[in-house]
Amino acid sequence: MGIISRLFPPRPSEGEYRFRSSQGGSILDSIRNNSPILILNSNFYCSIANNMAKLIGPEALRTLRYAATDEWRRTLGESGFSWKGEDPDKWRGFRQFWRDEGHLEASIVLDKGMKKYALETNAPSSASAGNLAAAIEYALGHPIIAGVESQGKSSAFLSIRSFEGVQDPKPDAIRRRKNPSNPDLRPLDIDGMSFKDGGGFRRFNQSFCVVPMRLFDYWEVASLHPKLTESGDADNNWERSLCEAISAAFVESGELILIENEESWGQVGERHLSRWGFGKMLDVQENKDEIVFTVYSDGRPSIVSGLLSGMIRRQKGKEITPIWKMEGDNILVEFSLS
Repeated sequence: MGIISRLFPPRPSEGEYRFRSSQGGSILDSIRNNSPILILNSNFYCSIANNMAKLIGPEALRTLRYAATDEWRRTLGESGFSWKGEDPDKWRGFRQFWRDEGHLEASIVLDKGMKKYALETNAPSSASAGNLAAAIEYALGHPIIAGVESQGKSSAFLSIRSFEGVQDPKPDAIRRRKNPSNPDLRPLDIDGMSFKDGGGFRRFNQSFCVVPMRLFDYWEVASLHPKLTESGDADNNWERSLCEAISAAFVESGELILIENEESWGQVGERHLSRWGFGKMLDVQENKDEIVFTVYSDGRPSIVSGLLSGMIRRQKGKEITPIWKMEGDNILVEFSLS
């Protein structure tokens, strides 16, 4: 390492140094205290959100905003950022972090003499609005109530007011395993991925963004839509909806997979699971009646099952509902072919 590098080491917030890949197929985020994240094509992320809205109603987008606020509250508490005041342009490190998360711009605007916040994003605008609300609250140092006055596919306007009193504590929604104290990590290496100096990253001229695994946990906690409780098993309905939303998003993405034999699934595991942080394909057993995957992942079983379901749908040309379960630390996902 040269003298300049020793005197001015790269900041962990810079993309190339912020993320690390684990042997277990996870991507860990140093700003989030090595919590696992996904790196998703922005259109894929938006497709997941839109499909959830189709499955459980438009309430899904509002609850995604609440979940994004809660997740960023936790993230900023772990980050060490020293933001002060109401203006995002004056928050050191904000622009880089904001754009790495898949967003574009965030600024104060005047509307009839009233200050509001305008944002642009490549991620779902509801998630972006939730992230910005948490950032404003963090910088002001007190709770706020944020209202989305208008929201489009890639933009939103927020108004805020101070919240007097103590907010109800959020339940601990995190269900993943703890990371080992000294995980075997390596630099993030995704072919074609380029990190921009001002934040954000692209691959083959497409925008990508960070999606924390724990965001889905907060999203479930925030989701209290009546449709989810009709069968008396809200957790199962929400998990099943998430699985279907991810499966549909994969099909809509146009990703092509070529499966010739069981060995081909190993390559698919590297390209579509480990590369983006979904986990590691450990084993595939296939016969004329069924195909069973064994995957190690820091993600929810429904997330892994949804991705595999989309691949099976691509390969077989038909939709097959998966059955999943935990076996020790691994996720078993079974598809009946008969």
